[in-house]
This record gives sequence, structure tokens and C-alpha cells, in this order.
Amino acid sequence: MHRYKRYKQSPAVTQTYYIETFGCQMNKNDSELMALSLVEQGFTPAGDVLAADIAIFNTCSVREHAENRVISRIRSHRKRIQGRNTVVVVAGCMAQRIGGALIEKRIADMVVGPYQSPDIGKLLRRHLADRSHRLFLSQNESDFSGRINPDLYRVSDTPAWHKWVTITHGCENYCSYCIVPFVRGRLISFPSGEILIYIRALASRGIKEITLLGQNVNQYGMDNNDVAFHTLLESAAGVEGIERINFLTSHPKDFSDDLLRVIRDHHNITRSIHLPLQSGSDRILNLMNRRYTVTDYMNIVEKIKHYITRSSLSTDLIVGFPGESEREFEETLAAVERIRFDDAFTYAYSPRQGTPAYALEEELGRDEKIGRLERLIALQRRIKLQKLNEVIDSVEDSIIERFSKKSLNRVMGRTFLNHIVIMPGTSEDFGKMIQVKINGVAGTTLQGTRIA
Repeated sequence: MHRYKRYKQSPAVTQTYYIETFGCQMNKNDSELMALSLVEQGFTPAGDVLAADIAIFNTCSVREHAENRVISRIRSHRKRIQGRNTVVVVAGCMAQRIGGALIEKRIADMVVGPYQSPDIGKLLRRHLADRSHRLFLSQNESDFSGRINPDLYRVSDTPAWHKWVTITHGCENYCSYCIVPFVRGRLISFPSGEILIYIRALASRGIKEITLLGQNVNQYGMDNNDVAFHTLLESAAGVEGIERINFLTSHPKDFSDDLLRVIRDHHNITRSIHLPLQSGSDRILNLMNRRYTVTDYMNIVEKIKHYITRSSLSTDLIVGFPGESEREFEETLAAVERIRFDDAFTYAYSPRQGTPAYALEEELGRDEKIGRLERLIALQRRIKLQKLNEVIDSVEDSIIERFSKKSLNRVMGRTFLNHIVIMPGTSEDFGKMIQVKINGVAGTTLQGTRIA
């Protein structure tokens, strides 16, 4: 969960707001857009959620646990503000999925879906006029609010040198376990010309690092005949002043050799690739509607090694999908052992009402799923430690992000392989690119010494 605080204040008014953000990086970017809309409509930020006249919860719906956690948080907040004239707004994916129920159960006073959340300031003004306008959940293209706004430099939920740059909205892959296409809608690619103008504007204001965001960045431009993603990435890499470009997330079925050539040829593009595998079983991948095989995935891994001398690979993995046998789970373990991911985000399958997989019969209980998950996590931890030890004695470029959690005399940076490294430093290093010699590993964190 991220509590949105940083902003440029507008003239004082009577109504204040506070945004709490849950979930993915795209939600973080949406919260920045909401903050900008609120400031433009004369609202001012509060220091914390209890002090706010308008409490906004920007929510995630990808897993049932995420929804339950947010609902519990909102109910707790409502108890604490009982008797006050506070407006509780629920935005984001959970709002789109169950917004009507949130109103009926008096969990929310107003709900705003992802299509309209960047216009939340105007929508709030409509609601506050007579409290009658409460549901803003349209997925009509005419109601869609764009994400490329040059004025975003006025607000930030990220470090002063980094910006999220959303390049697409929605998804058309329809993985059978995923709710995203149903709550965020179909794929919408934003015009490449506007994206590049925005990136140049960010660079002119001192932004050194950007992250291009999309549910599947590799599909960029396929809906509107704009340039392909690798062309957009190459153009962004050519913007003077941008020292590092990251991108999330890639889908294996659309991953191209052209993308790897662009990464190879531009030193300021991350060497860390996030490529969700989800399962090591072809039968389970088919049930998930992933539209690639394990062999297809392995071919991509080999191409990455061919094109990029040094790279890191992270992934997403789901265990306990309906019908997954012990043998098929062991195929996932074998794939992880063979590929040797630098990092993996691992999950036990959780059914989501409204997805095709929700109708599939589950054979595993929760305890069995967790048992498989623990075995997968143990394997990945061992591999991750091996991978970290392999970079000892190397020299890495690292952008310094903050102080170490354990010492104000040490700072934390992130390398182009997306490895976290701790080294001596001060706040003067924040946002700077520093070369660091890797000396060792403590836990699962690299330790280093700056050399330039």
C-alpha cells in the first residue's frame, strides 16, 4: 500500500483530500493523475487520511485477498471518522468490479472506475453539488480519460528523478485466471507522439529514469496502427537526459527479436526483463489461455542470452491452478531450476469471480496449495542467492534511491540488472548514477563500494 503525499499545493480551500494506493505500478500512476485532477479543481492535500475531507482509496482487484484487505481498511477508516462529514471514495479496479455493492453496503459514498479516475476532481464536484452522482463506472470509449498529461510534473508519488509513463490501458489477452480485462477494459495504446513529447518534457525537468507501463507493453500499437513497442522504446532511449528506461510488463507470446536488438544497442535501457511464465506445464498454460508453450518460453530465454551479454530475468508463477497435478507442479519446479530466474513473484491460485477459471473445479485445498508454494519459494530463494553470488567482484552502474533501512551512513541503489545494492553514501547521492564494486551478499542484498 502506498500513501500518496507529495504534490504542489494549490491555493487554500475548504475541502482536502488524501489518496491511499493499493496494487500495481499502474495504480500508482493513476493516483498521480487523480491528485493532479483534484489540485486543478481546487482541492488541497491533507497530511493524513484522518485529516482529509475526502478519503480516496485507489484499489486493486487482482486477488480476493487484495479486495478483502482494502474493504477491511475502508471499514476501519469509516469507524474512525464516524459523525464527520467525510466523503469516502473508492477508485480503481475494485470499484469497477463491485462498485454498486460498495455503495449499497455503505462502504463507499462514491465509486470511480479506471476509465474515469483521472477526471476525479470534476466528478467529485458533481457529487458534492447534491450527493446524487455516486457511480462513475463507464467503459465507453467516450468516457475514457487519457494518461499522458504534461502537467504531471506538478505531483509525484515517486522519487524526484523517476516517473511512471503509462503507454497502454487495458488488456485483450484474457488469461483465464485474470480479472484485468474485465475491470480495465480493452487495449488502448496512447499516441506515440504524445508519449515522446511527455518524456522529453520530463527530461527537461530533471527526470533521469522512467518506467514504461502497460498490462502487456509488447502489444503497444497493435490496436491503432501506431509504431511497435520496440520502436517506441528506441525513440525513448534517444531522449537526451534519460539515463535509464525500464518497462513492465512483457507477455511471452508477443516478445520479439526486435525488442532484444533495441535493448542490446542502447546502454540506457534496463538489462532486467520481467517475463511471466506462470506455469511449467503446457497443459496448465493452455488452461490459463497463455498461448505459448514452455518450449516457446525457453526459446525466448535463449534469445535473451544471445542478444544481451549480461541480463537478469524475473517472472510470475502461479501454483495450484485448477486441475494442476503433482507431476505438473514438478514441471514448474523443473522449469525454474533450468531457467534460473533472478527473482520470481509467486502465488497460490485464488479464484476470481467473473473470470473463466472461476468455473473450473478445484481439486486442491488451501493447505496443499500453500505447501506447493512454499516448495517453490524455497527453490527460488536458493537460485536467487546463487545468482547474486555470481555478480560478486563485478562493477555495476546503480541509481541511488534512498538510505539503507539499517543505517543513515549507507544508501540503497538499484543496478541495471535490477539488483538492490547497499553502499556507503549520503542523501547527496539520491538520484545519481554511481559505479559500485560488488563485494558480497548479506541475506539477499548485494553489498558494495562506490568507485566513481
